Amino acid sequence: MGFEKQKSESMNPDFLYRVEENFKQAGEPKPRILVLSNVSPLWDNAFNGEEFLKGKPQILNLNLDNFIEEDRSFRFSLKANPTKKIKNYRLLFKEELKDFPEKESREYREKYREGKLKLEKLIQTISKEQREKLPSKRVGIYKDYEQVDWLKRKGELSGFEILNLQFDKGEKEKVSKKKNMKILHELDLLQVHFTGILRVTNTEAFKKAYTQGIGSGKAFGCGMLMLAPA
Repeated sequence: MGFEKQKSESMNPDFLYRVEENFKQAGEPKPRILVLSNVSPLWDNAFNGEEFLKGKPQILNLNLDNFIEEDRSFRFSLKANPTKKIKNYRLLFKEELKDFPEKESREYREKYREGKLKLEKLIQTISKEQREKLPSKRVGIYKDYEQVDWLKRKGELSGFEILNLQFDKGEKEKVSKKKNMKILHELDLLQVHFTGILRVTNTEAFKKAYTQGIGSGKAFGCGMLMLAPA
């Protein structure tokens, strides 16, 4: 993406980006890529040298002090990857659950639910010490009310409150984690598009969230907060 190689391949790179495939200008479809970074990108190095960009990149220098201030309201748009960490209990019961799929699918829905019930019973047998030592894994948040709660919690940490909110239910997308242009493994990435109105409650915390992004999935175009005057 036109930055130093080691940074662009990170799961949480030092820049944010967002692909808008349905963006229109003067009624004409003009897909665009928005990038936010502390350093100017080297577009000649982007896309492995392939000339995918139809127009010359436009660079805008932002001074956050000029528009971010406490109590100011903004219309916002955020493509986010709502997730939470849970204990990976299946690690303790690989043999007992080997015949049950770890992820739900239409083909194996009943088998998955059967395995889920079995896991819940097995969890009751483990000790507090086993539970504390067990590593966590990050999973997507799929229930509507939990997605709203997730954004509100992020707002409390990031110096804003939600005044008005709309969002889609989110879709899973197959993405690939790569290193040196080689696919390491594929991921199911959940993306939810939040829009609405927010109010800044803590200027410094909000600036940090604006420049560093919100939530996970930044390497796949999530977390970039778009703002416009309310």
